[in-house]
Amino acid sequence: MTPLRHLSPFDASYPSRLRSLARPPASLTVRGGSLEAARTVAIVGSRRASGSAIDFARRLAGVLVRSGAVVVSGGALGIDAAAHRGALEEGGRTWAIAGTGCEHCFPPAHASLFEAIGAGPGVMVWPFAPSSAARPGGFILRNRVLVALSDAVVVAQAGSRSGALRAAECARGLKKALWVVPASPWSAGFEGSRLLLEQGVRPLADVRTFMKTLALETKLRSGSAAAEPTRGGTTLDPIQSAVLCATSSVPIHLDEIAEKAHVPVQAAAAALLTLALEAVVVEDPPGSFRRSDHHKA
Repeated sequence: MTPLRHLSPFDASYPSRLRSLARPPASLTVRGGSLEAARTVAIVGSRRASGSAIDFARRLAGVLVRSGAVVVSGGALGIDAAAHRGALEEGGRTWAIAGTGCEHCFPPAHASLFEAIGAGPGVMVWPFAPSSAARPGGFILRNRVLVALSDAVVVAQAGSRSGALRAAECARGLKKALWVVPASPWSAGFEGSRLLLEQGVRPLADVRTFMKTLALETKLRSGSAAAEPTRGGTTLDPIQSAVLCATSSVPIHLDEIAEKAHVPVQAAAAALLTLALEAVVVEDPPGSFRRSDHHKA
């Protein structure tokens, strides 16, 4: 197992992004690789997230690490775990900022996940004393460190009381780029996401625009199902498959795609956003989608 390291702001390997804080953590316990990177993006959200939001977070993490970015999250259930696993699946770097000291694992079910991250090249980060147990206030402080280590923050899903809203608040306070994945008005569990949109947070409605804004190149997975999306049937769930079948080389509006696929508009929108991550479909013009030049029917 990779040994633990204890860092203070006086150590050369203390992360430079935390040094910019008015009150950087007095000490960090870390396990894994380096806490320096050219580009870092946090993906946060609800512990009880929808299946489509979890799938999107995992795929977005994969696209980010393939572009060379580090995926940052808080190690929690739901969206956080999906983001970490999406990065690990691609052999990329992910930083997990724990809400406890290194002598505790919260949630307990993530012991193997934390071990995989700490084995490198990712990093496990505990910004508390080793014996600190899980407590509500600790997760608020955890979010401050998580956001400070990130150049941009994506809220994949937030409920009315989601801790992701705290992370979003911190992102605005630290003047970090902040994005939220939109959801339809009738979707349960997205109350916090809609609140952020009402407050003017930028919607992540187009993946290529998002990546370009961060000066990152959208890279496809070589030899993956993204290159042959209709073969095998192992990477597309039934809704994604139905939605893909409802598209063509001609732009079709989201509402019409949903009707042709016999799925709710929100489900179609989530599937299209996921397919756009792998450049299987393209939004052109806004609100309408067509198959990319590589995947014309």
